[in-house]
Amino acid sequence: MTDHVEKNPSRGLSADPPSGLSSDGAPAASADLSRARLVPSLDGSQIPDAKLSVHEQIRAYYGDILDGSDDLKTNAACCSQSAPPRYVIDVMPLIADEIIERFYGCGSPIPPALESCTVVDLGCGVGRDVYAISKLVGPSGTVIGVDMTPSQLRVAEKYRDEQAKRFGFDDSNVEFKLGYIEDLAALGIEDESVDLVVSNCVINLTPFKKQVFEEIHRVLKPGGELFFSDVFCDRRLPDEVRNDPVLRGECLGGALYQEDFRRMLRDVGFGDYLVVSEDEIHIADLAMETKVGFSGFVSQTVRVIKTDGLEDRHENYGQTAVYKGTIPEMPRYFDLTEDIRLIKGRKTAISGNMAKMLAASRYGAHFDISEAREHRGAFDRRSAQDALDAARGKLRVDAAYLDEALARCGQPSFADRVSAPEVLTAPEGLSTLQVNITYRCNLQCRHCYLECSPRRTEMMSREIMEKVLDAYDAGGFATLDITGGSPELHPDFSWFLAEAALRVGSRGGKLIVRTNLTLLEKPQYRHLLDELAASGAQVSASLPYYDAAATDAQRGNGVFEAAMRVIKELNARGYGASAASGAPGGEAPHLQLDLAYNVSGPFLPPPQDLLEDLYRAELAHAEGVAFDNLFAFNNWPLGRFAQNLLAAGLFDDYANLLVENFNALAVQRLMCRDQVNVDVDGRLYDCEVNHVLGMPIELAGRNGGVRDATVDDLLAGPLPKRAIRTHPACYSCSAGSGSSCSGSLVRDALSAQA
Repeated sequence: MTDHVEKNPSRGLSADPPSGLSSDGAPAASADLSRARLVPSLDGSQIPDAKLSVHEQIRAYYGDILDGSDDLKTNAACCSQSAPPRYVIDVMPLIADEIIERFYGCGSPIPPALESCTVVDLGCGVGRDVYAISKLVGPSGTVIGVDMTPSQLRVAEKYRDEQAKRFGFDDSNVEFKLGYIEDLAALGIEDESVDLVVSNCVINLTPFKKQVFEEIHRVLKPGGELFFSDVFCDRRLPDEVRNDPVLRGECLGGALYQEDFRRMLRDVGFGDYLVVSEDEIHIADLAMETKVGFSGFVSQTVRVIKTDGLEDRHENYGQTAVYKGTIPEMPRYFDLTEDIRLIKGRKTAISGNMAKMLAASRYGAHFDISEAREHRGAFDRRSAQDALDAARGKLRVDAAYLDEALARCGQPSFADRVSAPEVLTAPEGLSTLQVNITYRCNLQCRHCYLECSPRRTEMMSREIMEKVLDAYDAGGFATLDITGGSPELHPDFSWFLAEAALRVGSRGGKLIVRTNLTLLEKPQYRHLLDELAASGAQVSASLPYYDAAATDAQRGNGVFEAAMRVIKELNARGYGASAASGAPGGEAPHLQLDLAYNVSGPFLPPPQDLLEDLYRAELAHAEGVAFDNLFAFNNWPLGRFAQNLLAAGLFDDYANLLVENFNALAVQRLMCRDQVNVDVDGRLYDCEVNHVLGMPIELAGRNGGVRDATVDDLLAGPLPKRAIRTHPACYSCSAGSGSSCSGSLVRDALSAQA
């Protein structure tokens, strides 16, 4: 600390806050402030004597050199670029013109819900904010203005009675105290006696900032609030800037480095803080701009609530707040931070610290705050709100959202990454016709990107099912793949299975039925076990893990044991490589039973061969069941799986993981290059994922336009060669070993090359 800085650590300084308003209550900021003046703005008589103490320099600058806000050389002290809230603007016309004209400040640090509160204004100057707050706390409240500049307080004091009369009060509820903001005890302000402390661009002026915050913490009641506007810097300032008397007077020299401010608050007992607003500061003086160099300054309005048990950062516990709309000044919304506006009656995601601060404060009665749940990592406002909106059905992860995620990760589109249009082209004549006959499912699995459930009602009509069978023949397909939901829940499933078996059998093709197994043990569906065997269909059964704990966690209690019972029934009918000897009535024909593993978290599956060996050994040993192949799937960041990623705050991480593990070899075997998918309404898609995203195959229409392809187009023969519609979810198919309805793509590609 240099010689001209006062060395008594028990007494710092205050100064008058500069105003962000003109006399009519409008913002005073001007676009001209962004342009530096080329003519020196201060002559020698206007620069405080550097030999004076810091107190005396500030007194001189604000008491003698400056007449009003127009004399400031930066917008640091008059820096608010947005209007104060309406409840503050409405009070301004009631305040004496001289007070408005002589006031300096950055922002408008006057929060709502002040009725009957006791408030202290640090560095009150001529008292503009004091009188505004006086009106808001009402006759039963008290406002104390503290300042060290007698000339400023003389202006403030002479309007006490007049302002009480203007507000309709019998007596003034305001008092002014001449003294230092670092020593409120000397002014008679007792421990835990204050509901709110405000300050308008003053704390930066003191070299004893920590002492100021200690005093604020002392005088605030539990749950009390510090709400202040001030200037902050993006780095620690060098001594020549900090000790420059003009830069200090302009609220720049004493600007706090943001991280030092955070540490200082924790040291004095405040666990955390919230930024309510932030504005850039423009230096309108070339000499000053040259002095500060590369340092950047902002004005922030900050909310600090005296709360026990706060963590040192904002963590996500899945908590929400609902604003009741009961603060009279804010009937529709409440701005908690610069990013979080709580709309009346709407759930809003908040961090654990925010929940504690709101609950402890005078605002607590105006909110419904949910209990903390499991920890979900660091709080990120956007992803936390997206998770909440997705869970409530207010947000759907679609192609646009996926594009935004890629952009946030700085990753290219899938088409740009492949950079080979011919590879992303479907040839004429495909081998697999996949048909989704219903979204209804007896389970509601956490990993399901289709969001199938017992509540879904979509069913393919019998008419479209008949067209699918005809399209299988006309389109020259080799494989018919029946999927859902639980396709067994379709009332025409038995008929469709039998007819499909005849069509496929007559052409020497392959019939696949996908199932979660559990429905087949119910009495009303057990007949389907025999029908599946009679059809010769290859059964592909989803089984999330090889033990009950992991499977049931993803699908529901008892699912694993039910699946094991059905696999044993299938083994007895000839399904599974080692099951023939268990068939009733002698040796059974071998029927193919494949299992499918689908990741349930933000990771890629292990190598398919290793996982298959592990499943085979564990299931044979523990359950005595057999199967032919295991298919390992990546998962697509859609549906309920996307909701889980969002809830965990890992959506972007998973999207980035998929891109970083892009495998060009897998692209050569993408299933969309050799199949077409038919949705329940008969429209055609490159794959099942595309119908989740609402991206049907498009064919040339009349008058040069395009139209959605339908199953009717297949009745005329194979589809023409066409570009595949891609999107960020395509990275799921090409990540790691690749993924398709038949598992690993890289293994398939290597086998084909061999």
